[in-house]
Amino acid sequence: MSPIDEATLDTDTPQTLDGRAYPEHLRPYLKYDKTLLAILVREGEATFDELARGPLDARVLAALPRWLASAQWRGLIERSDAGTQRRYALTQRGRRRLRTPSG
Repeated sequence: MSPIDEATLDTDTPQTLDGRAYPEHLRPYLKYDKTLLAILVREGEATFDELARGPLDARVLAALPRWLASAQWRGLIERSDAGTQRRYALTQRGRRRLRTPSG
């Protein structure tokens, strides 16, 4: 994915630097922010498998791959690929999102 244009992150339509807009098919996954961001706060950073251990209900677990894509697009989490493990960590923007009443 092309880098996100940070000037668009707090809008309803984040974009990459090359002009691609936030995919509409990822919008339904915004409702899982509070649950999944809270796990990252607790863990510090986590792999997909660590996130999936939750505890999560089946609906949230099924949404996890798409939520990860959505959260990266919105700058809430960052991914690092160290060695063979892909890890996800909360960003400052993600911490702020978790503190908002609608978050």
